[in-house]
Amino acid sequence: MSDYILEARGVTKRFGGLVAVNRVNFTIERRTIAGLIGPNGAGKTTFFNCLTGLYKADEGEIIFDGKYSLIGVPPDRITALGISRTFQNIRLFGSMTALENVMVGTHCRTKSNMIDAIFHTPRYRREEAWARKRALELLEYVGMADAADEVATSLPYGYQRRLEIARALATEPKLLLLDEPTAGMNPNETEEMTDLIRRLCDDLGLSILLIEHDMRVVMGISDKVSVLDHGELIAEGTPEEVQKNPKVIEAYLGTVGTEQAAEARRRGRDD
Repeated sequence: MSDYILEARGVTKRFGGLVAVNRVNFTIERRTIAGLIGPNGAGKTTFFNCLTGLYKADEGEIIFDGKYSLIGVPPDRITALGISRTFQNIRLFGSMTALENVMVGTHCRTKSNMIDAIFHTPRYRREEAWARKRALELLEYVGMADAADEVATSLPYGYQRRLEIARALATEPKLLLLDEPTAGMNPNETEEMTDLIRRLCDDLGLSILLIEHDMRVVMGISDKVSVLDHGELIAEGTPEEVQKNPKVIEAYLGTVGTEQAAEARRRGRDD
């Protein structure tokens, strides 16, 4: 079995004459947290979209779990293989409860069809009972057991972020992609989300790739950090290595970013 849960080799994505992602080579080791950073417009979300099937890469290959090629595979199939994600802009089913949102995520692991649903067959009833039980377990895991029956749009912002993660976990992923998981959060919410991400890796054994602009977060929890600039991978390494890289400082971090990163690493060691 490969040491990598995901390998991207020479991945390129163009939009007309614009090269959004340019020959990117990228790997994620199993049961680790990888951070992906870069200035706005660097190609981070485009790269995410190539990994999850929303965009088809124009060149290169993407191998998942050592055996599955993801190029040209539709998003629902990629989810079934074991990759799930959240979005920078929250995408919940607003009129549904928290419990119902998470139950939607379980359906890629059930076998009931439309006929089963119409006639409420024994298989349908068994699977719906399982989905409900599993959704309640996941809501409790992310700290939302008290909000199961709340409509998604009525939830506090931090809870909505957690709900997205719970729904993603319901698909039973091996690799979880988080796009700006702490965006818009206050310091307390950010700390709680950071602790949750650590637990996803440590407790559940997930591999995690996150895009994040908060350097305290990404440098504090990532085992490896990769840096994109104008669609190209300009640096990669441990948080300590990346924060000292002259190309990264020039392109993105700057003095403030390196100070935040250093503080994050010190806090991690103190903990």
